[in-house]
Amino acid sequence: MQCKQEAVIVNATTDEIEQTKAQLRAEFPHWSIIHTTDTGRWWAIRTTGHARLDGRPLSSLVQTELDADTADELRAKLRAVAEVEAGAR
Repeated sequence: MQCKQEAVIVNATTDEIEQTKAQLRAEFPHWSIIHTTDTGRWWAIRTTGHARLDGRPLSSLVQTELDADTADELRAKLRAVAEVEAGAR
């Protein structure tokens, strides 16, 4: 009986992670969102093609990878990048 309860908890956690990934992808469609199960860390990755600023050359400061300990921390980092890029337009 205890094993079944643990399986339900794992599935709920997996569902929650997938739901959070979907929310992040919806808010930041040009980013790939990854959650690593071995470390529990969150990642966002994109190509530089999605980071163009009005056709101007990209600087070396363009963020293409972000990582965080939590989904909320990753969301904050993604929003900060979006704000910087919006201000550069």
